Amino acid sequence: MAVYVGTCGFSYPEWVGPVYPEGTKQDRMLEVYSDMFPALEIDATYYRHPSNKMFKRYPERTGGKLRIFMKLHSRFTHEREADKTDVRIFEEAIKPLRESGQFAGFLAQFPQSFHGTPENGEYLERLRGLFPDTMVVCEFRHEDWWKKEALEFVRDLKFPVATVDAPDMSTLPPNEVIFTTEPAYVRLHGRNYKGWYAGARDRYTYKYTPEELQEWLKKVKKIALKSDTVYVFFNNHPFGYAAINAKEFIEILRIAMPKSIPEIGKVSPPEQQKLF
Repeated sequence: MAVYVGTCGFSYPEWVGPVYPEGTKQDRMLEVYSDMFPALEIDATYYRHPSNKMFKRYPERTGGKLRIFMKLHSRFTHEREADKTDVRIFEEAIKPLRESGQFAGFLAQFPQSFHGTPENGEYLERLRGLFPDTMVVCEFRHEDWWKKEALEFVRDLKFPVATVDAPDMSTLPPNEVIFTTEPAYVRLHGRNYKGWYAGARDRYTYKYTPEELQEWLKKVKKIALKSDTVYVFFNNHPFGYAAINAKEFIEILRIAMPKSIPEIGKVSPPEQQKLF
C-alpha cells in the first residue's frame, strides 16, 4: 500500500522562506514542490475554470511523478448549476495529466449548508452522471453525511468520502476515519476553533503539534487496513504550516511505515534547479 502526502495548493508567496528557498520565483514553485512531495491537490480550479493550456507543461515541470487531484469549480458544489459544458472544460484541461498518468481524480468539496436531504442525494446522482468514468472524491462538511444510511448511499454511487480533521464543533463532521471506496482521502484543515467562521485565512491558520501528527499516524494506519492507497493533504496553508506539517508527517511515516512512502525524485538536473 502507499500513502501519498501533500498540500492543498502550492503557489503561495509567503511560503518563500518557511518552505521554499529564499529567492524562489512563483513560476518555479511547482518544480520545487515536486521535489518535496509525491502528491498535490490543486484548489485554484474551484474559483476559476482551468484553461486548455494550464496543465500542458505540468508533466515536464513535475518530472511526471506528482499525483494530482483537482478541486471542481464551485458550479459543481455550491451553485450546483454545472452542466456538460463545465465537464468538457475540465476534461480538456486535464488531458496532459491523464496522458502522463498523473491525474488521480477530482475533489468535490461541498459547503456546510449541503445537508443530507433527498434533494441533495438526487444532486449527487446527477454529479455521478456527469463524471461516470472519472474518480470524484466528495468532502462533506455537515454531520448528516456521517450517518450510516447516507454513507451507504454515497458508497453505492462509488464516491470516496474524505476523512477530515477540523475543529470539534457541532454540525461539522466528526474527526473520525471514514472509508467508502478506493482511494482513501484525508484532508487536514487545522483546529482553529475561534477562527473557523472568521474567513478562509483565519480558518486555516493552525500548526499541528507532533502529538497531533502521531494521532493522525494511528488513523492512517487504521485507514490503510481498508485501502491500498491513501492520500493525505494538509490544508492549513497560512505561514507555510501545511507544507511544514506535511514534511513532518512524511518523516513520521518513514519511521512507522517505511514501505508506504512513494518515491520523491528530482524534477530536473541540478543545473536546471537554480532558483535565482
